[in-house]
Amino acid sequence: MALHRVGPYHQARLSAAVDAGLRLTVVQTRPQSQEYAWDFDPAGPYALANLIGAPHPEKDPSYHLLVDQFNTLLDRCKPQVIVNVGWADRAYQVLLLLAHQRRIPVVLVSDSRERDETRNACKEWLKRQLLRGYSAALVAGKESRAYLVTLGFCSDAIFLPWDVVDNALFSQAAAHSTPQMPHFLCVSRLVAKKNHIGLLQAYSAYQRQGGCWGLQLVGSGPEELAIRHDIEELPHPERVNLMPFCQLDTLGVLYGQANAFILASHTDQWGLVVNEAMASGLPCLVSNACGCATDLIQHNVTGWCFDPMNPSALTELMHIAERQPKAMRMAMVTAAYQRLRAYTPQAFATGLQQACEQAIAKPNFSRRAALTASLLCRRP
Repeated sequence: MALHRVGPYHQARLSAAVDAGLRLTVVQTRPQSQEYAWDFDPAGPYALANLIGAPHPEKDPSYHLLVDQFNTLLDRCKPQVIVNVGWADRAYQVLLLLAHQRRIPVVLVSDSRERDETRNACKEWLKRQLLRGYSAALVAGKESRAYLVTLGFCSDAIFLPWDVVDNALFSQAAAHSTPQMPHFLCVSRLVAKKNHIGLLQAYSAYQRQGGCWGLQLVGSGPEELAIRHDIEELPHPERVNLMPFCQLDTLGVLYGQANAFILASHTDQWGLVVNEAMASGLPCLVSNACGCATDLIQHNVTGWCFDPMNPSALTELMHIAERQPKAMRMAMVTAAYQRLRAYTPQAFATGLQQACEQAIAKPNFSRRAALTASLLCRRP
C-alpha cells in the first residue's frame, strides 16, 4: 500500500487489516510530510518502507528515483496486489505504470467527489484513462462511489469504507473526560474551505440572540489571523478559545469536554472529525457540503445538517442544540453510534480485503492507462 505518511488514523485501519489476515507492506511516499503535524511513530504489524530523495517534504522524488526505489521494493515484496491511496501524485502514477508492466493488479483508494471542485474536461478525460488500469476501488462513501462511476469505473468493483477511526478509542476517552462549561467544539485545519468565518458569523448571531454556550476551536493554518480578528469582533469574545493542532490523546479529552460538535466546511471530501465526535457521544452540526453528511448524518436523527452558505441556519441549530432535552440528546447520540457501526477499522479491513480479492479475480491491465501514467509521471 502506498500513501503519503502513516498517521494514527491509518494505524488503526492497517492494524485491523493485518488482524483480518492481510499481509501488508506500507510505503510512505512522503514520510516527512507536515500536512498533518502528527507526533507519531508508524510502527505496527506491517512492513514499512520510506521513499527518499524528494526535493521537498510535500513533493515526490523524481521519476527515475521513483522507478529505482519501487522496482527494488517490488522485487523484494512480490505483491499480489498494489493499493494506491490516490491517483494524482507522481509516485502513484509510477507505481501504476510498473504494476502494468509486471501484471500486478492495482486497487485505488479514493474519497474524491464530483462536487469537490469545478471539473475540467481535459483532466476528467485523463482520470478516465488512468482508471482503466485499476482493478478495484475502496472509497469513503456514497458520493465518492458515484464519482468513480461517472468516470466509467465498474460499480461492482467499488467497496467501502475508507474513512474510519477507532470508535472505541474516542468513546473511552470521552467517557473519562471531566465536563467543562457548556460549549461547542470545532476541530479542523484553519484553511479557507473549512469556513471558520461563516461559523463565527453564525456564532456571533447566536450570542446576540442570547445563546450562552462557548466555542472551542482547535487547529492550525494560514487563516489564523483572520479568525482571531473575527473572534475579537464577537459580542463576547471571551467565550471563544482557539487552540493549535492537537495530538490524538488530547483530542479525545476535548471531545469529552464539549457539548456539541460543528463542522461548517464549504467543501470537504469527508470530514473524519465527525466520525470522532459521533464516537465521542457528541451531537453533530455538519455542513451538507461535507462528504460524511450523506452517509453519517440523518437530519434530526443522527445529527443536524445545514447549508454552509446560510449562517442563520447554523445559528438556529446552535439554539436547538443548546435547548435539546436530555432524552432527545441521548436518542440522537445512540442513533449516531449505531450508524458508525458500519464505519470501523474492522469494516475497513473487510472492504480492503474484498477490493483485493476483486482485483486478483478480475484484474484490469490497460495500455491506455499505462501510457497516460507514463506521460503524467514524467512531467517536470
